[in-house]
Amino acid sequence: METTPPLHATGDRGPDIHAGQDTSTAHAHRLRLYGALDRVCVPLAAADVQAVFRLAELDCVTVHAVIDWITTARTLPPLAHPTPAHPKGRSRA
Repeated sequence: METTPPLHATGDRGPDIHAGQDTSTAHAHRLRLYGALDRVCVPLAAADVQAVFRLAELDCVTVHAVIDWITTARTLPPLAHPTPAHPKGRSRA
């Protein structure tokens, strides 16, 4: 039975056992953003996925602020949409 080699005492990862795995900060941010959106049941369109990738490249404080906004926005009552004074295409006369 094969086992994963232990980490060296110096903190070196040793041989790269997950060479193809993305362990960057941006990847962790993407996972957190996807998790926040999933928890509030937001379906993602292609443009949303691109936005998540862009947001994930930002610093930790900004990403966590966005996650807090997503979480908080879901708990707020929806805003009333303003109604126009008169429908488009009709004159008031």
